[in-house]
Amino acid sequence: MKKNLFAILLATATFTIFSCQKATVEPRAAAAPTGGGPASGRVDDPSGCPPTEVSLIAGQSINAGTISVTNDATTIYVTYTTTNGWVLTQTHLYVGDCAAIPVNNPGNPVPGQFPYGNSSLNNVTTVTYQVPISVMPADGCGCIAAHCVVKQLNSSGGTIQTQTGWGQGSLINLNGGNWGMKFGYCNCTGE
Repeated sequence: MKKNLFAILLATATFTIFSCQKATVEPRAAAAPTGGGPASGRVDDPSGCPPTEVSLIAGQSINAGTISVTNDATTIYVTYTTTNGWVLTQTHLYVGDCAAIPVNNPGNPVPGQFPYGNSSLNNVTTVTYQVPISVMPADGCGCIAAHCVVKQLNSSGGTIQTQTGWGQGSLINLNGGNWGMKFGYCNCTGE
């Protein structure tokens, strides 16, 4: 039984890794913030499913906003939203089987290999990615690893600090590697 389960998990992970392709996703991005609050255009609830929301943690300890996730029958919507003068300059997003998150040999996540993202955002406060629901495992539950680079701006638009950030969850590398995190998500429409 254990061998069959392992074979199924290995086949699923292999299929997921080889079927993932870099997608050109055009995020809906708002203009640079004027008051540090969330920008308009955020997708919160396209299907009546309540969003799953986690904190966006910058520099391992700073609450810089939220990551909000919901879905409809065909699409998972992942929205990065910054607050308190923080803005996004890069995003890297993985959605799918927890065991298939791209990692290096020591087990640390490799955000540059995540299938969705944008490495040239221009100081936006919100961005939403639309990911096909088919990337999730057959039972509808998987993981999200939402990485970003954020800057905190002062009132005149100057940079106070730049940090990396992750959607708050559990460590991807449990063996003491970097602080990259993932959080669980289950398809709320039961599809």
